[in-house]
Amino acid sequence: MTASIYRDLYRIGSVAAVKAVLFRATLSVALPLIGGVLLGHPVAGVAGGATAFFVTMSDIGDRADLRLGTMAAGWLLILVGGVAGHLLSDTPYSREAIVLGAALLAGWASGSHPGIAAVTRYFAVAAAAGACLHFRDPDVLANVALGGASAIVTALAAWHWFRIPSHENYMDWRAGVRRACHGVDAGLRYTVCYGAAAAAALFAATALGVKEPFWATLVVLMVMRREGIACVELTIHYALGTILGVVVSAALMRFVSDPVALATLATLAAALARVGFALNPSLGYMAFTTFIMLLEQVLAGSGAGVPHLLETRLYDVSVGCLLALAGTLAAVYPRFAPAPRVATRKEPAGPAGQPR
Repeated sequence: MTASIYRDLYRIGSVAAVKAVLFRATLSVALPLIGGVLLGHPVAGVAGGATAFFVTMSDIGDRADLRLGTMAAGWLLILVGGVAGHLLSDTPYSREAIVLGAALLAGWASGSHPGIAAVTRYFAVAAAAGACLHFRDPDVLANVALGGASAIVTALAAWHWFRIPSHENYMDWRAGVRRACHGVDAGLRYTVCYGAAAAAALFAATALGVKEPFWATLVVLMVMRREGIACVELTIHYALGTILGVVVSAALMRFVSDPVALATLATLAAALARVGFALNPSLGYMAFTTFIMLLEQVLAGSGAGVPHLLETRLYDVSVGCLLALAGTLAAVYPRFAPAPRVATRKEPAGPAGQPR
């Protein structure tokens, strides 16, 4: 069952589609990310590159207008989520309230149309980033706008240059999600578990010893996914890939420190993430985590982030993975409960020991 879910969720249909995916992810992320770093605005570059990646991954639908509409909705919700998180997070426990509210919304929408589920999840991620990272560069909003525009323009270019009909969607996993999740909906239980796990990653940071609770929260928001309740093994794959991504990014950062080189490696990681998903979810999450960690290092080099410490980040991310797994198990607990034994009355024996 698990192997079938993998194929359904992340399938890419042809070699031409692989080329189109790599082209889109690379170009859409490179324009705002590497451009921002080269122009001396690394924080804005990181915001724009992340926006381009998530908007590209919002390409969901079976017609060109639906796909572009979902990408535009993702772009808008990322902007709204980031601004709301930035503006509303200065009072005590406001960060937890923002993350809890955004996660509850994303959890509630996870059982709806896959496009709505994706963009509300990215809204929650943007809200958490805005609440925890506080981007101060005035050019951030402009580059977020550039990131969304870059993702949409490169989608149109890919459809034209690779001669892939706009109704053949190889960029998302809409049909796969629908098949994998058919009849699998934790409803209110999943919503509450998802929101509680995300908020706990921030609220319990002191008790858990998490140095940078944003990373534990981000891991919960991305690793705990509704399709994981179809098979908990999927969630374990997501968690393992996330931890591997921390290790891979640490190895890269050991030898590379130049901001432009880091931005280039992050762009390549973003491009490989979608192809990695097609091979195995762990590989996809490894590439995705590497992308995020490299962006963090670009921020750290500009003084806007915390330097990458392998042991600290591994612990923070592992806590997030454990919370995501615990939330998933809580959402599907009745399925793991043993079936009640039904007592049967023994029939009295008939002649010659035969049942009556």
